[in-house]
Amino acid sequence: MKSVTFSEIVRIRERPFFLRRPATWRQLFPWALTLAVGLPLLMLVLHAIDPGTPLPFIVLPALAGGLMPVAMMGPGRFEMRTRLDANNLLGTLDDALVSLGYRRTASDAGSLSYFRPKPWLRGREGAIVVAVKPHALQVVGPVGSLRLLQQRIGA
Repeated sequence: MKSVTFSEIVRIRERPFFLRRPATWRQLFPWALTLAVGLPLLMLVLHAIDPGTPLPFIVLPALAGGLMPVAMMGPGRFEMRTRLDANNLLGTLDDALVSLGYRRTASDAGSLSYFRPKPWLRGREGAIVVAVKPHALQVVGPVGSLRLLQQRIGA
């Protein structure tokens, strides 16, 4: 992997956040349950540990932590560049994606598509699409999965 370089993960803004399609109840349920039950419980425990702490010092970090998964679900993109032919990297990329639970669903001369079947994902959300260029692979998918993918390939 010495001849491979990774670009930074860049977020893709497909539409403004207020124009996006609403998520299904299956997608929102775990996150809403965590926000409704888990965060207040965490705040109560932290307040019980140190009752003298001002409430904003407990509430604001807990809410920021509850909103963190939203940042990880957005779409992103990165490139794997090499001096050799990019088709030589496809085996490594395929192995890394299989270890993350993805399966190849479609492939043609210029692109590959991977999908991880999860019951709470709507349609093809969470899919990873790989565009094959002569000396680079452009990988598009959820930011959290892309970070895990870079760690798996870089190790």
